[in-house]
Amino acid sequence: MPRPTLPSARQAPSRARRALLCALALLALLACGLAQAQEWRYRVRPGDTLWDLGRAHLRADVPWQRLQAHNGIDDPLALPPGTVLRFPVGWLRIRPAPATVLALQGEASVHPADAAHRAVPLQAGARVQAGSVVRTAAGASLTLGFADGSRVLLHGDGELRLDRLRAYGATGMVDTRLHLVRGRTANSARPARGPASRFVVDTPGAMATVRGTEFRVAHRDARTHAEVLEGRVQVGGGGRAVLVPAGHGSVSGADGRPQPPTPLLPAPDLSQWPQRLARIPATVSWPAVAGAQRYRVQIAPDAEFAALLVDVHTDTPSLQFAVPGDGRFHARVRGVDADGLEGHDATRAFEVAAQPAPPFALAPADGAAAGPRPRMRWAATGEAMRYRLQLAREADFRAPLLDLADLRRTELRTPTDLPPGDYHWRVAATDADGRDGPFGDPQRFVAGPAAPGPAIGEDGVTRGRDGLQVRWPAGEPGQRYRFQLSRDADFARLELDTELDEPRIDLPKLRAGTWYMRTAVIDDDGYAQPFGPAQSLRTGCLACRIALGAGLLLLAL
Repeated sequence: MPRPTLPSARQAPSRARRALLCALALLALLACGLAQAQEWRYRVRPGDTLWDLGRAHLRADVPWQRLQAHNGIDDPLALPPGTVLRFPVGWLRIRPAPATVLALQGEASVHPADAAHRAVPLQAGARVQAGSVVRTAAGASLTLGFADGSRVLLHGDGELRLDRLRAYGATGMVDTRLHLVRGRTANSARPARGPASRFVVDTPGAMATVRGTEFRVAHRDARTHAEVLEGRVQVGGGGRAVLVPAGHGSVSGADGRPQPPTPLLPAPDLSQWPQRLARIPATVSWPAVAGAQRYRVQIAPDAEFAALLVDVHTDTPSLQFAVPGDGRFHARVRGVDADGLEGHDATRAFEVAAQPAPPFALAPADGAAAGPRPRMRWAATGEAMRYRLQLAREADFRAPLLDLADLRRTELRTPTDLPPGDYHWRVAATDADGRDGPFGDPQRFVAGPAAPGPAIGEDGVTRGRDGLQVRWPAGEPGQRYRFQLSRDADFARLELDTELDEPRIDLPKLRAGTWYMRTAVIDDDGYAQPFGPAQSLRTGCLACRIALGAGLLLLAL
């Protein structure tokens, strides 16, 4: 591309003009003070020109000729690549650099700097301007991203004011100043890209100035905690400042004066944390950390912990927790010392495979008595589901007596009688995609002798002109009945053996003599339970009794 022909106003200045420009530049620098004494340096690339660089980085009221004079360049048309140009910070273009909501869990709101505007709920992707106040509800979390790639995680019940959010043109230098009114933040500040880069987090009692660090700041009950994980942080307040190195923390009291740095607690050992959890809620534990008064546990769906699904304290090195759905999750745990400083993080990735959820066990219920061939029943968990059932003598199911999969129905009766004693059973579901869910809680039952069938009481037999009507107690819905009639007490020879849908039967006239009756229940799966006790019945000449009754009635009339 040919070099442009400059107009006369832009011709290379003479020595006198250059001297005048240098003098003007010197006066301008002296007038601007310390801020302009800082300089951003730029290495010239092929194709760069002073006027293009001035248009990209300088304020509108600063002409490129001042940049030429400041750097002592004789010929603006001859700008060798590799030349280092010095830009006074006070000359650089300044633009707003709003923060962006990178992730949000729970409820959060933003209160614009303009008091005339009401607070509005925040959503992921929202832009937050300087002067705004961000608030998170209890149990919520929010991650803000800034123009230079720095991040701030604001925990639940927090309030953060974004005092300054600005960038210096296209230099990559960003000036970010935040005020933590209350709550806790975890901060990742990118390394400084020039003398004007700032990342400051202050609280009502202290200020933390950082660059290129990983650190946390918390303020509550007039106390400020600063914990440095990487780099160094200068913490100041109350007329005192301390430099907190990596692996140390400092506490500032109500007077704002930071205490000398103290080492952070070591990270807990999470090596025994299961890599796969099949049940939710799940309980996990880890060895205690010496000096830890309690622990903070955080669980997130991403390794950056941008949105916290779980953020709780526990007084013991264990926790029961739940997460929504299946998938891969990330946990981090740290100890909290007597001063409230939170230590180094231990992280652990784990998988939850708790879906499909285990079916609800119906019968036998936990602790119930059952017959020798119990029928185990459970609730359906959805369409196209299959089930897996285990039956064992021991609660750990190390040696199951039954381990059956691909069951289509929601019930199963043991194929043979069980010896008397304690048993345990459990069931799991398999969805249409072939995913095996976890087993439900084991149910214990006691197998014993079968309960006898319903008894036919003396009041269960009604004599009529045409025969007998026999009734007995009804069973469960869906059950049927087996009725037997015999002349023999041992039912060796049967006069009648039939199955019925109702707990009654109408019998024709019976010959005179002694009869025996008994009933049994047949479950809806065809399993016939034992017969109940036999009922004896004596019959005579029914016709004679009817005639005798009619005669007595006539005499009475």
